[in-house]
Amino acid sequence: MPNDKAKSKPRQLDEGHFFAELEGQIVRRLKAEAGSQEGRDVLLRDTGIRDQKLIEELGRLGITSDGILALRVFPLALVAWAEGSADVRERQAVMAEAIQLGITDGSAAWILLDQWLDRRPPGLGVDAWRRYVHSIFADMSDVAQKRIIELTQRQMTSIAKASGGHLGFGKVSKKEQAVIDQIVTAMQRQR
Repeated sequence: MPNDKAKSKPRQLDEGHFFAELEGQIVRRLKAEAGSQEGRDVLLRDTGIRDQKLIEELGRLGITSDGILALRVFPLALVAWAEGSADVRERQAVMAEAIQLGITDGSAAWILLDQWLDRRPPGLGVDAWRRYVHSIFADMSDVAQKRIIELTQRQMTSIAKASGGHLGFGKVSKKEQAVIDQIVTAMQRQR
């Protein structure tokens, strides 16, 4: 029996390394595609975003037109990282919210979100997210903007509660609440 366990551990490590390397290759490909002129043109055409600085930032982040939906859940990843790391329960809660929004496993948006949950999202992501919110709010009614802000706030609170409190229920830490407040304020300023 001990031999079976000893044999399975190296195989698990090999599989983990294989999938990490595969994900790294996909992310590099996304960044190359998003950073190319053709990738920027497709993003411009598919999204209608006219802010050239935003298009450039999205390209540097590896966000293609297929991955743009990841920006919708970017604030959830920031809340998951509020206390220095995104734990398993927060990660599961973020991915569950992503599925509710139509982000499917293996899609470009899923891969980006997975990367943001493995490693703290870059500061450039915050800037791109703010520009993105400003861009989408420009074409929305005040009522729609308010609903998006309220939904995002509820989702962020849900992520914060995923690992807090007693038995993982009910507590939002001060750091998490500060991130939630900052994001809500940033969204309100984009209106």
